[in-house]
Amino acid sequence: MKRIPLLLLSLVALTAAAQPRFGYFNFREVVLALPEYATVQTQVQELRAKCETEINNSEKEFIKRYSEFIDGQAGFPDIIRDKRQKELQELMERSISFKKEADSTIVEARREMMKPLRQKVTDAARTVCLNEDLDYVVNTDRDNFICVNDSVGVDITLKVKQVLGLITAVVPEAQGLK
Repeated sequence: MKRIPLLLLSLVALTAAAQPRFGYFNFREVVLALPEYATVQTQVQELRAKCETEINNSEKEFIKRYSEFIDGQAGFPDIIRDKRQKELQELMERSISFKKEADSTIVEARREMMKPLRQKVTDAARTVCLNEDLDYVVNTDRDNFICVNDSVGVDITLKVKQVLGLITAVVPEAQGLK
C-alpha cells in the first residue's frame, strides 16, 4: 500500500521532468534586423523602378501611337486603319503582359534574395536551440500562435539576434535561459 503513493509520486516527477522545453521567437523581427535586409529591399526597389520605367515608356508609346491613329483615322483607307488598330491592340496586350511578368519577376527575385537571410536566421535559431538544450523552436510571427506559455517555453529572440551578431550580450535571466 505504501508503494502506490511512492509510485504515483515518482510517475508525477517523471512526467514533469519529461515536459518538453521549447523556444520561440519572432522570425520576421530577426530578419528585419539583419543589415542584409536593407540591401535586399534596395535591390528590389531598384528592380521595381526599372520595370516601372519600362512600363511608363510603353504607356507613352501607346498614347503617342493612339493619338496619331485618332488624328489620322478619318483619312486612312480601311486596310491601313485595320492594320493600325491591330498594332495598337498588340501593343496594349504586350504592355499588359509585361506588367504581369514584371510583377511576378519582382516577387520571385525578392524570394530568391531573401533565401540566404531566411537560412541565416534558421541556422541561428538551430544554434540557440542546441546550445540551450531545447526540444524545439517555434516561430511566433504572423499570429501563428495564439498563446505561448512562458513557464514552459523560452523566448529566444534576443539569443538568435546575439548569434547573428545583431546584439552583443543577453542577460540569461531576462530570457529564461541557462
